[in-house]
Amino acid sequence: MKKIKKIWNRLNEKNIDAILITNPSNIFYLTDLRGACMGEREFLIIVSKNDFKIITSEIYQLEIKKRIPKGNFIIAKRNSLFKEAIKILEKYQKIGFEKEDLKYGEYEYLKKYLKGKLIPSAGFIEDLRKIKDWEEIKRIKKAAKITDKTFYSILKIIKPGLTEKFIQRKIIEIMEDFGAEGVSFEPIVASGKNSAEIHHQTSNKKIKNNEILLIDMGARYKGYCSDFTRTVFIGRATQKIKKLYNLVLETQERAIKNCKVNGEIKKLYEDAVLNFKKYKEDKYFTHSLGHGVGINIHEFPTLGSIDQGNFKNKMVFTIEPGLYHKNFGGIRIEDLCLIDKKCKILSKATKKLIEIN
Repeated sequence: MKKIKKIWNRLNEKNIDAILITNPSNIFYLTDLRGACMGEREFLIIVSKNDFKIITSEIYQLEIKKRIPKGNFIIAKRNSLFKEAIKILEKYQKIGFEKEDLKYGEYEYLKKYLKGKLIPSAGFIEDLRKIKDWEEIKRIKKAAKITDKTFYSILKIIKPGLTEKFIQRKIIEIMEDFGAEGVSFEPIVASGKNSAEIHHQTSNKKIKNNEILLIDMGARYKGYCSDFTRTVFIGRATQKIKKLYNLVLETQERAIKNCKVNGEIKKLYEDAVLNFKKYKEDKYFTHSLGHGVGINIHEFPTLGSIDQGNFKNKMVFTIEPGLYHKNFGGIRIEDLCLIDKKCKILSKATKKLIEIN
């Protein structure tokens, strides 16, 4: 439980006696324990100074007994996890809770028995998750490798007449065949004008000749995500498409080159905007330059206009500039990156403009 020990120092920094951790992703980060559904309350963790308790139901008792020391877990009835948590927490005076995760009804229940003791906390675990350890990086690299292999396999299938939904289903199937637990998010397959929608809802539209096809996908491996986008062209790309594609690629490569330890995150985004502005294309770049990736597909930091501090060693994130023209479509190139002194690309698939004839 090395990661739990990191919290002990944070308790002193925040001047609290104990913290109740409810967020399933944070619980998985600390313990590698996860339920059948990441959104359900399958586990709670209470961390106090020099101690911790994991509370779960009978459903997970065999797993937890194998993996957690005997004195550090409590088996409760399925709907009594918070009741057991209160029994532990009532002896403390200052109790932190994850204000961005705890439901209002849960808060009301806790407040009834822990009146005046509850202290809202934001980013308590998420701040730690910004910096990956080498085991986390190993899992993310594997997820990225599966994604690369899936992309090359899907290129062999793509042809006019197939629907976006068909391609999406094949992506999921191929990823799982290559060893993924599943996808890290529902793949986006966007053809023609649909590719100008940044988060297009993949549809039954048929892919046609002489149009853009944008594919945004990621694999999940041992609880960790990858994220990756490539834009290909069905038929022969026009000079306009080639010019815009090369501009997106140039902007991404500049960002990767300028990304390093202690570099300012906000500035990387601003430089990308300026590069697009030189060609009067900045108004078509309508999202951040990227985002952190790990247990969740979107984590800290966000590579945008709001100050997120500086890059640190072992941060994992995407760099994904894009241009979106409603009249004919969008182009995005996204790679998964790791800071290891400088920026290293984990996505290995080609970024050369692919024309599928």
